[in-house]
Amino acid sequence: MTFFYYLRKIRKFFENVFAVGRWKKLSDAAVFIYISTTLFSSIVGLFLYAFLSYILEYPVFPAWGTMGHTQGMILLTVILGMVFIDFLMGTFFVFLFDKLIFSPTENIIGEIQKKTEDASNAFPQEMRQLVEDNPFIQVSSTGTWIDSVDRYITIAGNEKYYDETTGCFNRKYFKQVLSNMLKTEMLCDIQDSEAQKTYGSNMVAIFMIDIDHFKYINDDFGHQYGDVILALVGKTLRKMVGKRGVVIRNGGEEFLMIVCLKYPERMEDYAEYVRQIFAKNVRITGHGDKNRPVTCSIGYTPFPLFDEKPTAISVDEHVNLADQAMYLSKTSGRNTWRGLEVVRAPYSEKEIDKVVESIDYGEKSRYIKILSP
Repeated sequence: MTFFYYLRKIRKFFENVFAVGRWKKLSDAAVFIYISTTLFSSIVGLFLYAFLSYILEYPVFPAWGTMGHTQGMILLTVILGMVFIDFLMGTFFVFLFDKLIFSPTENIIGEIQKKTEDASNAFPQEMRQLVEDNPFIQVSSTGTWIDSVDRYITIAGNEKYYDETTGCFNRKYFKQVLSNMLKTEMLCDIQDSEAQKTYGSNMVAIFMIDIDHFKYINDDFGHQYGDVILALVGKTLRKMVGKRGVVIRNGGEEFLMIVCLKYPERMEDYAEYVRQIFAKNVRITGHGDKNRPVTCSIGYTPFPLFDEKPTAISVDEHVNLADQAMYLSKTSGRNTWRGLEVVRAPYSEKEIDKVVESIDYGEKSRYIKILSP
């Protein structure tokens, strides 16, 4: 055991003591309270000693060895009195803190953690993982007691945002939670809009995915088997995205994926990856039609589309752009993808509105380029 080892232990101890509001043990709170009461009583004692010395016309801070017997007894009495008062005050506040705050809070947190586990177990593993290390799922991590409450609300609150058929989030989640999160992300990125992307920089992309010929699946095999395909699509997309984003059932056979890629990853490569994995894993089996692949049409857009003007296009308008790109995939034979790439930012809001209304106009005006395989 070296000196530096003990130094680190002492440092860690005082870090825990002064982590006000994040105490894990009552002893940490007790030390903080005793330190606080000692400082308070020391200041009061010093003031009292100085006041008595002044009243009795003694020098407040006499030279070493010149303090009289009476003044010495005053100082000793004040010190002993303050030590006793400090002990009483500290013990009282520790007792009060434990009975009124610490113990009740510990009991509440224990109940909340149990409820959190119960709520978490009600969802598939992929949904449970979404609250950990996901750029689009925000859970407080300040280390305070409120984190446990926040975590419970986040997990248990997912129920109203959960689509039972696909195991994905629903449209309500996108409207009520994710849209606001993306708006905040957009505002935070304004200061970096002119900066060059470096290795590992975040790049958010919005993908719109539509199952090809899904109506025929329902017609040929029934809506019940259609739900089986929807569940398989949801599972495939969730596994593909993992903790890099979220998958939302946009309605019917449409899925919305918000994915955080890392520079220099290319969105077109990711779109092709999604297309291939989809066709490989989503297949019709049985029903006299063995191992028939189900394909999808994909459209995507970077978010924000124009880095120079990150707030010029709303979140919903970005979804509309991805939807237009997906429609181009549909009209180009299906089982393919189309994506948007910026050439230059429009010079006016009117021009931006025209791009949002029609990506064909944006390409003709050389604001964007429509990518394809």
